[in-house]
Amino acid sequence: MTAPETGPSVEGSNADPNAAARDYLAMDWSKGLTPPTLSQRLDDAAALVHPVSPVKAALNVVGGLMAAMILPPMICIPWVLGGVLLETWGWFATRRAFLRRPVDWRGRALFIANYVWVNLWWLALGALFWNTGTLQGQASAMVLFLAIVSVFVMLFHTAPLTFLIAGSFPAIAALAVVAIRDEHGWREFAPIWIALGLSMIFNLGRALETPSAQASKQLLNDSLNKYRILAENVTDIITRMDLDGIHQYVSPGVFEVLGYRPEELVGTSRADLLHPDCLAMAEAVIDRMQTNPDLRESITLRVRHKDGRWRWLQSSGKIVWEKGVPVALIDVSRDVTDRVAADAALLEAKAEAESATRAKAEFLANVSHEIRTPMNGILGALHLLEREPISADGRELMRQASDCGRMLSQLLNDVLDFSKIEAGQLDLNPEPVDIGEAVRSVTALLAAQARAKGVDLSLDIVGERFWIQADPVRLRQAVFNLVGNAVKFTAKGHVAVRLTVEPLLADRVHVRLEVEDSGIGMTREAQSHLFERFRQAESDTSRRFGGTGLGLSITQALARMMGGEISFSSVEGEGSTFWLDFEAPAADPVASVVVEDELLSGLNVLLVEDNPTNRLVARTMLARLGARITEAEDGLAGVEAARSGRFDLILMDVQMPRMDGVEATGAIRALPGPASAAPIIGLTANVMVHQQAVYFAAGMNAVVAKPISPASLLAAIATLVRGEGEARPTALAS
Repeated sequence: MTAPETGPSVEGSNADPNAAARDYLAMDWSKGLTPPTLSQRLDDAAALVHPVSPVKAALNVVGGLMAAMILPPMICIPWVLGGVLLETWGWFATRRAFLRRPVDWRGRALFIANYVWVNLWWLALGALFWNTGTLQGQASAMVLFLAIVSVFVMLFHTAPLTFLIAGSFPAIAALAVVAIRDEHGWREFAPIWIALGLSMIFNLGRALETPSAQASKQLLNDSLNKYRILAENVTDIITRMDLDGIHQYVSPGVFEVLGYRPEELVGTSRADLLHPDCLAMAEAVIDRMQTNPDLRESITLRVRHKDGRWRWLQSSGKIVWEKGVPVALIDVSRDVTDRVAADAALLEAKAEAESATRAKAEFLANVSHEIRTPMNGILGALHLLEREPISADGRELMRQASDCGRMLSQLLNDVLDFSKIEAGQLDLNPEPVDIGEAVRSVTALLAAQARAKGVDLSLDIVGERFWIQADPVRLRQAVFNLVGNAVKFTAKGHVAVRLTVEPLLADRVHVRLEVEDSGIGMTREAQSHLFERFRQAESDTSRRFGGTGLGLSITQALARMMGGEISFSSVEGEGSTFWLDFEAPAADPVASVVVEDELLSGLNVLLVEDNPTNRLVARTMLARLGARITEAEDGLAGVEAARSGRFDLILMDVQMPRMDGVEATGAIRALPGPASAAPIIGLTANVMVHQQAVYFAAGMNAVVAKPISPASLLAAIATLVRGEGEARPTALAS
C-alpha cells in the first residue's frame, strides 16, 4: 500500500476514487477530506482565482484593445483602468484562502462582492458592444455574455459538459449573429452547423462517459468519509506511526480502551506506552516487516492505561511503503485483557490439575507399594503352604484365602491401571508372544472357578500363525477381563471362548477373540454406559458379583492401544457375547524358559528387602530350591554385603529406607572387581515403562512385579543364571 504525501489526489479524468479510498488507512489523516460545504467551495474558488488575478488583469488590457476596435477610446481607457482595479482588489480578497489560512464570512463576502463586480464590469462592456448596433459589436457582445455565464457555472460545476458549453456556445452564438445580421440563408452555413453538431455529439459522448475531476473528487470524498466514520466508531484502536514509533494518527477508540484522547497521543512515542518487557519484541516485529513488504504480524503487548493500569492489546501491523521505501506503520489493536486473564486462569487451573494428577499418581504409587508389600507376603506364604501337610479343610481355607488375595490384587491392579490410562502413562511393551497359549493359560486359570459354579467353560482355537508382537501382560489382562466377566456373570449354562487368527499379509495377522456366555445379559439402558468407568450393569451388581466396574473400561482402552476395538451384543436374561478385534505383526516363535529342578542349587543369593515377611517368604522359597540366602534390611546394608563379591545373584527391593534399590544398584555397579558384575533383579510394584527405564539405567538386569509370582521370579532367575552370556533387561509381571 502506498500513501500519498499530502492526501489522495485525482490525476486526470480517469482516476479511480475507490483506489484512493483503499489507501485511506495509509494516507496523511491530518488532511481529513470530507464532503465540501458551501464555505469550503467558496474558499476553494477563491484559492483558484488568486494566482490568476494578474492574468485576468492582463486580459482586461487585451479586452480594452479589442474594445477600441468597436468603441471610442474615451470609453475603453476608463473600462481598462476599472478592470485592473477590480482584479487588484480580488487579488487581496483571495490571498488568505490561497495561503490556506482561516477565512471568516467577512473575507468570503469580499470575494463574492469582487466576483460579482468583475462579471458586471465585463457585462457592461458587452452591453456597450450590443448598443453599437454593428455586426462586430453584437457578435462580440454575444460571446462575452455566454462566456461570463459559462465561467459562473464552472465556478461550482466543472464537468466536461460544462467545458463543452463554455467553449462551444459563445462561438455558436457569434456565428448565429453573423448569419442573422447578414441575412445569409441557413443552407450556406450547413457544413459549419454539421461540423459543430458532430463536434458537440462527440464531446457530449466523452463528457457522459468520463467523470469530471469534481465528480471524481466527490466520489473520493464520499468513499473516504465512509472509512473515516468506520475508523472513528470501531472499538479497536487504529494508529499510524512513523518508523520511529511517533503517533501521527490515533482513532477515537483509544479513549474507551486506554483512557487517552487521540490528540493527547499524536506526536508521542509508542515506547512511552509499552511495558519495558515488550519493547524488544515490538521492535523485532517492525524490523522483520521492513525486510518483507508482504509480511503482517500479530503480537500481544502490554500497554499502559492513562490511570496507570496495564492492559493487554493484540496488535496487527503493516508497513506503509512509498516508492519502495518504508515510511510508516499502520497498526490495529484490540483489547484482549479479559482473554489473557482467562488464558492465565486456564493455565493456572491446568497446572493445578497436573499437580493434583501427579499427587494422585504419587499417592497411588505409595498406596500400591504399601498394599502390595503385605500382599506379597500373604500370597507367598500361601504358595509355600501348599507343600505343607495340611488337613482337607485347612487346604480349602488356604485355597479360598489365596483366591481372595488374587482378587484383591486384581482390584488393586484395575484401579492403578485405570489411573495410568487416565494420566496417559500406560504404555505397551510388545514382544513375541504365543496368543494361543496366552488365551489357553487364562482359560485354564479360570476353569476351576467355572467348575465350582457348574458352568461349562470351553475353548476353541482356529488358525496357524499364533506368534505375534504384543504386550503379553496387557494381552492376558484383556483376555482375563473378558473371560473372567463371562464366568462371573454366568450362574449356570456355558461360557464359550473362540480364538481365530487369520493371516492378512506376509507379516501381519488379524486376531478375533469371542467370549459367549449364557449369563444374566444386559438391559438396553445398561448397555448404553457399559464401558464407562466405575459403572456396572445394575446398581446391585457390585454387591452380587463383586468388582470395581473398571474391567471393561480398561479392556476397551487396551484394545484401542493395540489398534483394535471391543464390541458386544446382549439380550437380557439370555446372555452376552463380547468380541475383541485387532491386527498385530507376526513374530517368530521364541523358546520358552525351562526351569530346572536344581536351578538354584548351590547359588549364593543376596536378598535386599526391608519387609521381614517378604524376606521370610523369599528365603523359604529360594532355600527349598537349593539356594544359599544372605539377607540385608536396606540398600546400605545390601551394598556393604555386595562388596565381598561372593554373590551369584542379587534380589533388590526398590523402595527401602535409608537407601532405595535404585541408589543401591548404582552403588553396586560402581564397586571394584567382580562384585559389580553380579546380576540384579529388581522387585517392585511400580513397573510403568518410565519407571523400568530408571531401573535398567541404574544397572538392574530384570524387574519382577509385586506381588511376586514364584513362576515369574524363577523365569527371571533362569534367564539370568543359565548360560554364559549377559542377560538383557527384562520386566516380568506376576
